[in-house]
Amino acid sequence: MKKLLFVCSLALLSMQTISAQTGESWIPKHFGVGVGVGTTGVAVDLSTTINRWFGVRVGADIFPEIKINTDLDLGTKDLNSDFRDITRRAEQVNAAAGYNVIDLSGLPNGIPESMDVEGKWSNTTFHFLLDIYPFKNSSWHATTGFYVGGSKLVSVYNKEAGFLKAVTDWNEAVLHPENLPVAARQYVAGQSIIGAELGDYFITPNPADEGDVEANIKVSSFRPYLGIGWGRAVPRKNRIGCQFDMGVQFWNSPKVYAPTYDEHTHTYQQSQLTDDHAGGDGGDVIKIISKISVYPTINFRIVGRFL
Repeated sequence: MKKLLFVCSLALLSMQTISAQTGESWIPKHFGVGVGVGTTGVAVDLSTTINRWFGVRVGADIFPEIKINTDLDLGTKDLNSDFRDITRRAEQVNAAAGYNVIDLSGLPNGIPESMDVEGKWSNTTFHFLLDIYPFKNSSWHATTGFYVGGSKLVSVYNKEAGFLKAVTDWNEAVLHPENLPVAARQYVAGQSIIGAELGDYFITPNPADEGDVEANIKVSSFRPYLGIGWGRAVPRKNRIGCQFDMGVQFWNSPKVYAPTYDEHTHTYQQSQLTDDHAGGDGGDVIKIISKISVYPTINFRIVGRFL
């Protein structure tokens, strides 16, 4: 936070002196600090008045992480009819190899049909805002500028670390039998890998993630802002004042990513899921998410003038 305030101070103090057509100097004369709350979290910023027409705010919006726990249907119900055969073949592979190539001990009750997951919303941002006061003796203002934050807005991941490691072990044995001892390869020949089909996508854990999976909703890191409000970031007469703003951040269409396996290229990747390829209920959900291209922004701030 100290570094942030230092950078904000430099940004405000480094403005060059120019002349406006009104004849007023554009040298910042008054400075203030503000603390507020709203849909962006807790806002902390430094502000200045360039002249009676313009004001500038630079700061951060600290959004507390919101976590929700639930269970996720993996779409693997039909696979359990084959689980006895998978278990038998895994035991044969292990016996032929002389060690546990495929460890199914993590799946004592069969292939899981659901998984305990945790969803996390993260939306801490930095902002640069320009307040425009069109009326000489009024605190009503229009605001433009931008917010900058991480692109990963929502993350959904397995709550129990390594929950799908057994699935990864089986899939790797099936996909790469050449890595097995020669005597063990026959037991995985012609077998299918384990995963959940979502339209044209095959959702399955990447072996590099050691049995963990994570899906994300991503938006643009750079988010232009337009809004209106009342109040001045630096009080004109009193030391303490207040400011109210409402507007929208434009963060483009959210995109959904999930770990998939491509049987044509034989590669794992974090694929962007689209509604036309996901199909069914999954496609409908993705279609709805992709339409939320703006983020409503409402803030109430207490501001103080210190210079």
